Amino acid sequence: MGVLLGSVAAYTVVATLLVTGVGHLTRPAALTRALAAHRVLPAPAAVAGLVVTAELLLAGAGVVALRGDDGRALRIAVGVAAAGLLGLYAGYGRHVLSTGRTGPCGCSRRELPMSGWVVARAAVLSGLALLGAVLSGSVLGWGRLAADLAVVLLAAATFTVGLWQLPAAMYHPRPVRPARGDLSG
Repeated sequence: MGVLLGSVAAYTVVATLLVTGVGHLTRPAALTRALAAHRVLPAPAAVAGLVVTAELLLAGAGVVALRGDDGRALRIAVGVAAAGLLGLYAGYGRHVLSTGRTGPCGCSRRELPMSGWVVARAAVLSGLALLGAVLSGSVLGWGRLAADLAVVLLAAATFTVGLWQLPAAMYHPRPVRPARGDLSG
């Protein structure tokens, strides 16, 4: 069970960091605009650049660490660093929400508002990264193809997509209600 749990956790976090980093690269101004709208951090463009760089570096190191069964030390380092980065995301999101500031989350190409679901996703991913680090000795490397690895990759892909879509799936914009007596709506 530790092999499945640790492997799915590690692959889910690496895939999410890769998707997030590439998403930010394809629409670089979205994160900067979101950070500026939150009015929490100075120099939003510089912070956005650091965030994207950290995501892509961790994703790249994670891919290398997951290549074989001998990358335990690197898997631990990536897991701990990813847990820290994702934990910062959760803390930042919680701070933005607790101060009543609004704006997009900046976490994808789609304009979604900062919400508790964004915070929850970051917290869950942080926990998964930590779990992957703790169980790093049992993580299956992608260097050897086997049925076990296929199950891990399918499960990780499912969790990655599910977690990635969570804030969008739970977003329900308030419907615009027509004013009393307005029959056009």
